[in-house]
Amino acid sequence: MQQEQEFYETARAIVSFTDSYTLNKLGKQNEQTESESTSSITKICSSLQFLRNQVLEINMCKQVIHIPKLLKSLTTLVTFRLSTHIDLDVDNQRLKVRSWNSDCLRWIQQLGDEQDQSELVNNGYGRVMSISFSTAGGVGEEQDEEIRNGLHCIQYFLRELHAGRNDYQPYFQPLPLLVRNTEEQIEEEGADEEIDAQMNNNRLDGGIFYYAKWAKTAILNRFILGG
Repeated sequence: MQQEQEFYETARAIVSFTDSYTLNKLGKQNEQTESESTSSITKICSSLQFLRNQVLEINMCKQVIHIPKLLKSLTTLVTFRLSTHIDLDVDNQRLKVRSWNSDCLRWIQQLGDEQDQSELVNNGYGRVMSISFSTAGGVGEEQDEEIRNGLHCIQYFLRELHAGRNDYQPYFQPLPLLVRNTEEQIEEEGADEEIDAQMNNNRLDGGIFYYAKWAKTAILNRFILGG
């Protein structure tokens, strides 16, 4: 019971933080807001880490998608902005916000059923993961690991949507409509061209190139099952 209460309190904290961040982006709050506070960023990192652990260890996917605005908050914070590198400590904390968000979404995708995949697509999972690995379009602060992880997530997601999930539970059949919607989100962000560009990126011992190649293959639906 105590753990369940902590889960819902964590969810409320994440939604509240995201609302503050969104209002600030729209210019509807003063410059110093909850989402700008170093202490708040540190706290939200802890909240996201707790949420990730709950999804991973107890498989709380259903609770996440059924809490109003929580899944939307997670997809929003994947692209949580960095500053101008004046304060590297703050920048590192903001990178952690993005990283923990991506991790939460990745495990929801990998542990979730057909309904969970649909909710991810409806909340723009393809779009935000495209932004996470894109170094164009004004989102140029990504670290190499974030680029690699974003490419990995999008190729894995598309691969399962194309082929269905047959090797572990929960199983589901191919979901062509979700494939189409996800690819539209990727195209709208101009991420096709970015994937092509990352295929020339040999950093991280070729890890970025490897996942860029698989992402391109998944989009073209030419992968070999089990390969």
